[in-house]
Amino acid sequence: MSFVSGLLQPVLTPAHFISLLGLGLVAGRTVVSAQVQTLAAFACGLVGGLCAIAWGIGETPANDVLVAMAGLCGLIAATGISVSVWFAAPVALVSGAALGFDSPPDAILLREAMLMLIGTACGGIAALTAIGTAASALSRPWHGIATRVTGSWIAAIAILVLALRWT
Repeated sequence: MSFVSGLLQPVLTPAHFISLLGLGLVAGRTVVSAQVQTLAAFACGLVGGLCAIAWGIGETPANDVLVAMAGLCGLIAATGISVSVWFAAPVALVSGAALGFDSPPDAILLREAMLMLIGTACGGIAALTAIGTAASALSRPWHGIATRVTGSWIAAIAILVLALRWT
């Protein structure tokens, strides 16, 4: 059960899902080779963040960083421009690390905690892959409008959450 709860955590936690959605929209607007590199950077950051959690890192501002990255990705998606891999990969790396740092396991036993962390890694990578693939499949003119509207909503939500948190 721990693996399944970890697998679902990236899509059931609002800050994680909105970050994955924004990053998926940005990754979907790049060429296929850049999508693979962006996904690899995200996976490296996510695994690194989860390993730091497993080694007992303390409290971090990872949730704020995750929401800020979602806002940045939302702004990029709202503009409708394609970014290079030199920009998308570092954003994916930071987003993955922040998602990993913000995913402490909700388990008492070490075995369950490790299964939950492995599930979180698998779920985050699978969710980003699905969102990026879906975003790259959108090719009609009105799909671009829907992508830009979604990006603007992601940016607005992220900015509002950060404004409420920091005041």
